[in-house]
Amino acid sequence: MPLHLIPGLGATPDLYAGYDFPFPTRLADYAAPPHPACTFAEYAEFMIQSHGIQPGDSIIGVSLGGMMACEISKRIPIRQITLISSCTHSRQLQPLLTRMSFLGPHLPWPLFRRIARPLPGLSPARRQAVQMFQKADSDFVRWACTHAAHWQGLTQPHPDLVSIHGDRDPVFPVGRQKIHHLIPGGDHLMVISRRDEILPLLLDRHL
Repeated sequence: MPLHLIPGLGATPDLYAGYDFPFPTRLADYAAPPHPACTFAEYAEFMIQSHGIQPGDSIIGVSLGGMMACEISKRIPIRQITLISSCTHSRQLQPLLTRMSFLGPHLPWPLFRRIARPLPGLSPARRQAVQMFQKADSDFVRWACTHAAHWQGLTQPHPDLVSIHGDRDPVFPVGRQKIHHLIPGGDHLMVISRRDEILPLLLDRHL
């Protein structure tokens, strides 16, 4: 059964560069929603179909990708879910981001993408994040900023779900999460900056 790797909002499959697994993996990417009124549940179904996700597959999801992994598991049985810097319900999101979600459709994301530059002095993790943001689909980013804040989350616990989280994550504050592996000093970009610590946890879980 393949392992699907889903990136976060504003990221691309390049997020998983350097994550080498000794078994089949499939990199998922985001496209614009299939229609303007697309719901979170409908987008999960869209990902199932477009990426060939099958019952019994496993998913690793970072940030929004973890939320999408949970939503996919409500549509088809997923064997294992591994969340990195993510959550199982939108109430675990930073409250300020939730309150500002109404701005998502109105922000000039194409302009932000054009002016985003990996400036000198940025850490390697933030430089990679900017480079990915330049490639992100603007229509998807607008859609996700609105819908993620109101996601209803898992209706019942998944039987094999593990959360890897940093204690300095400003997007999903640590006090709001149920965490299995805590990365001290880890922020929201730790999937890049703390790869050497996270990869062994993933290999131990999925081998």
